[in-house]
Amino acid sequence: MKRYQLIGTALLLSVLATSCSKNEKSAKASGPPPSSVQLQTLQTNTLQDSTDYVGTLEAEHTVDLKPQVEGRIQKILVQPGTQVKSGQSIFLLSADTTVPQFISAQATVNANVSARATAVQQLKVDQSQLRSAQSQYDLDLLNARRNQFLVSQGAYSQSQADQTDTALKVQRDAVKTAQEQIKSAQASINQAEANIRQAQAQAAAAEVNVNFKKVIAPISGSVGDITLKVGDYVTTGQTLTTINQNNFFDLQIPVPLSRASQLRTGLSVQLLDPNTGNQVGSGNIYFVSSQADSNSQSILTRARFPNAGNSLRNAQYVRAKVIWNTKPGVLVPTEAVTPIGGQNFVFVAQQNTTKDGKNQLVARQIPVKLGNIQGQNYQVVSGLKSGDKVVVSGILKLRDGSAIVPQAANAPTSPQS
Repeated sequence: MKRYQLIGTALLLSVLATSCSKNEKSAKASGPPPSSVQLQTLQTNTLQDSTDYVGTLEAEHTVDLKPQVEGRIQKILVQPGTQVKSGQSIFLLSADTTVPQFISAQATVNANVSARATAVQQLKVDQSQLRSAQSQYDLDLLNARRNQFLVSQGAYSQSQADQTDTALKVQRDAVKTAQEQIKSAQASINQAEANIRQAQAQAAAAEVNVNFKKVIAPISGSVGDITLKVGDYVTTGQTLTTINQNNFFDLQIPVPLSRASQLRTGLSVQLLDPNTGNQVGSGNIYFVSSQADSNSQSILTRARFPNAGNSLRNAQYVRAKVIWNTKPGVLVPTEAVTPIGGQNFVFVAQQNTTKDGKNQLVARQIPVKLGNIQGQNYQVVSGLKSGDKVVVSGILKLRDGSAIVPQAANAPTSPQS
């Protein structure tokens, strides 16, 4: 009985050993399952030889708005950020005595204008009287001469002729009186006109003082921050706010002398957000200094940027990328690159034929030489070409020759761990 039990145990152990051996061989034959990865096909792009600089944007024109007289703020006529035109009132200061002075001066102008009108009317009356007196005088002169002739002929008495001469003298005095009245009226007109000019000058000066109570925008642009409030007292020369013309912005860029041979006006410059790296504007260098800075050994340049999308602000801190030249080439995503021992590697998807004759996609680790970072990509100097399919996800779990399966375009990216 024991003998049969030993035989059965031996047979069972033999079967189990055979089964384990077959499972191990099957596992070795099948290998690990393919890794699911994302692939990206490289395409020919434009490579940029560029240098990054940092700086602060300056509005094309910026003025500090200051009152020309002191006073208390009566009204604030705009809100911060409002677009205003040149000559538009921004603040109104309390009138004090300036408005009454202007009203009084204007009243004096009107009074002198009225006096001049009266003098002109009197001149017309005096001229009419002169014409009448002169006409009567001419008639009396004719009669006196005629009567004196008749007296010489014995046809007229001397006493009657003397009466005519007396009437002639009276009329001559009337003419002189009318002439004097005309001179007096003309003098009154001249004096009235002088008074008008003087009063107008005083009124203009008073009006200037009134206008000084209006703080106006000297240029068109955007109103800066306003921290003052109605009732605040301001003094001459105090900055109330700023007016910025935000259509264009300038940026000073000190370029090292090592780039002097490439430096020229018209070079393209991209503005980048220093936090996100996103492009926020583009422009060109329009000024290159004719001399270098002896301390920094650099050449001062200025670039101008249009504010087309109204996204730029005065005093905004930015990163500027000066593009020296461009050429065709290949860019590889930064997430596809793995640095190992000072050398950069990229996994490229390649077709591989298995022992049983089947085609299988595997990841080959390729050494690459990279250039500058351009956006979210590296410039490829060597090792990759347009059309290569590089692995951009799941890289940390791959080895050279690992079997891979491409993910669908909208499939979630597996974590690189």
